[in-house]
Amino acid sequence: MRIATRRAFISGAAMTAGGVNLLRAEPQDRAFAASAENKDLRKSQLFLDDTWIEESYHLERVWERADIFPEPVLRPEMPWEGHQLVMFGSVFRDASGWRMYYMTYNRPAPSLCCLAYSSDGLHWERPKLGLFAFNGSKANNIVFAPRPGQSHDGPTVCHDSADPKAPYKMMYYSYGEGVAAGEYVGFSRDGIVWEHHLEPVMVSGDRTNVMGSRDHRGKFVAYLRHRDMMRLHRARTVWRVESSDFLHWSEPEVILRADLLDDPNTELYGMSGFPYSDMYLGLLERWYDNPDVIELQLTWSHDGRDWHRPGKRSAFVGPSLPWNRRWNSAANTAPVNRGSQLWFYFGGRSEAHGSDMPPSYGAIGLASHGIDRFAAIQADFKEGLLVTRPMRWPGGDLALNCTNTRYRRAHPSSGGGSISVELRDEANHPIAGFSGTDRADVSWVSTGDRLRPVRFGQQRSMNDLAGRRVRLAIALSDARVYAFRSLG
Repeated sequence: MRIATRRAFISGAAMTAGGVNLLRAEPQDRAFAASAENKDLRKSQLFLDDTWIEESYHLERVWERADIFPEPVLRPEMPWEGHQLVMFGSVFRDASGWRMYYMTYNRPAPSLCCLAYSSDGLHWERPKLGLFAFNGSKANNIVFAPRPGQSHDGPTVCHDSADPKAPYKMMYYSYGEGVAAGEYVGFSRDGIVWEHHLEPVMVSGDRTNVMGSRDHRGKFVAYLRHRDMMRLHRARTVWRVESSDFLHWSEPEVILRADLLDDPNTELYGMSGFPYSDMYLGLLERWYDNPDVIELQLTWSHDGRDWHRPGKRSAFVGPSLPWNRRWNSAANTAPVNRGSQLWFYFGGRSEAHGSDMPPSYGAIGLASHGIDRFAAIQADFKEGLLVTRPMRWPGGDLALNCTNTRYRRAHPSSGGGSISVELRDEANHPIAGFSGTDRADVSWVSTGDRLRPVRFGQQRSMNDLAGRRVRLAIALSDARVYAFRSLG
């Protein structure tokens, strides 16, 4: 029987009964334990899964969806854009400011790749690039157009700051007259004038998203479709390839497909992925064919290969407004950090994948989300307890991303909940000076851009335990905890 009382927590008694440790002697899931050993505690450690959780009582994991800005940040307004702008593209900041690569989609006209600039991420301007003619004029922002009889799909850009000769790299699917269908790449010094590789670098399916930067190992990564996925899996699935030079790519490996937690009419249309903290996050385009809707769902990976999805399959960005009610697609790039928020750019369309008439309206939207606040460990009125796996503390203060209310949309100052932390050794025995009456009481809201150090009895810092193996025991009621890290 596992019991964790407030009295035991305050007194600093270990969770033992008759000398037997009530925590598991061996973790039931060795993969989680192995992952925890390799984590960088100076970066945010999220509670998306049980990597850090050894035991929990009276707690639940809740998922938070992004908030969609009510108006699109870029609408179809120019003749060459027709009625649909599509975020099969990229948004990021570099030394020149904000830039957005987006696609037009208005059949039977070929799709065009266009470039927009912004100084604040909200108001976007179309530069007159003078590169490609439309109706006899080059006064437009078209940065890439297919040759007559050819088409391209999903041009996405990797900003590779490590390469001064070609810091901008593009991947896209091309097909049509005179070209072999497959993935093509382009290189650019300024992101405006591109030199395109004339042969496909691989044969694949469409819906390509190259990672917007190199991964943690310095590799280029792309998420796409296998040309035989319908034969192999009878549905759209997500595949991964990698490269060291952007020209020679590995064989595709399937990383995500629908499972028994999905509706049986589900297919995985595509995915973007990006480095986040010491792991990877992704936005999965989850397609239901009844009703015919594509929404964005959060995914994550600790190593870039083994990807996970929430057990509760809710949308991170889903149909919310008339202009994105049926189809949502994500930029291939990481969200942009804006104060206490992450800004995600996505494309919304008014009509479904299988609907041609009336013509769909498409625009580029913005969704915001709190830093690190993708999933919370939440307590109700009854106090809950979370005990972590052992970790070797690297030094520095402990910081929690947390709120003292269990209501996500409550005002930050309205909460009356409580959070307290005590420290235990690897054997789960309380550490003197950091437990019992010396535990830390966290009475404030702490966000990703304003993390406050947690102090224990006599204003002690966890820096005093640098190099030791410790556990965190976090007790909370009417509160949420999203992440922890060292501020060292």
